[in-house]
Amino acid sequence: MTPDETVVERSGTPADPGHAVRIEAAPFGPWQTNAYLVWDGRSADALVLDPGMGAAAPLMDRVADNGLHLHVIANSHGHIDHIFDNGPLMRASGAPLAIHPDDAYRLDGRNNYGFEIERSVATQDLNEGEQLRIGDLVFDIIHTPGHSEGSVCLYEERLGLMLAGDVLFAGSYGRTDLPGGNDEQMVASLTRLARDIPAPVRVLPGHGPETTVGRELPWLRRIVESGRLIVPG
Repeated sequence: MTPDETVVERSGTPADPGHAVRIEAAPFGPWQTNAYLVWDGRSADALVLDPGMGAAAPLMDRVADNGLHLHVIANSHGHIDHIFDNGPLMRASGAPLAIHPDDAYRLDGRNNYGFEIERSVATQDLNEGEQLRIGDLVFDIIHTPGHSEGSVCLYEERLGLMLAGDVLFAGSYGRTDLPGGNDEQMVASLTRLARDIPAPVRVLPGHGPETTVGRELPWLRRIVESGRLIVPG
């Protein structure tokens, strides 16, 4: 990550304003996939979510610059643009890989784009109802299929923060016309987020700028009421 690409956020909690979560994000590869480096601002343990094409070396530079230990690499889902640098990052860091088991088959390196991708193997499952702990951060794993079978969101309730992958974007939702996509499942996933996640929660998506659940609620509610996907707006 280069300084002009990196976004650093610090969000202290009311109970402990000096204790600030740290988030660094930058887009990588032809799909401009957001890779996230997240830690609690106190522990050296860190999470990387979705290391896209070319992300491994810059991410390791930021890990070293911040004196961190990469605790786990997670994939919000298994599409090529979100897993491309899994292998190089695992080798460089020694960190384990985690993904929802329904998308684990996508890690074998095969793709329809003609790219050579290093095969990777996940040793941790991101299952619904389980938690991913990074220092003091506790991410609830929410299985949100629709964009792919194993798409997940990582929700840190205490901080009001959700890493949403390609489920919810600023002004849109993930495509359902790609392999593993399903309109009915996407409707159910978006309905769940609209009903269960508080409006102030920050949404850090797999592509594009961050948003909040509240900003997206007007069109999300139209999906909930109609029971089908609509064009947001």
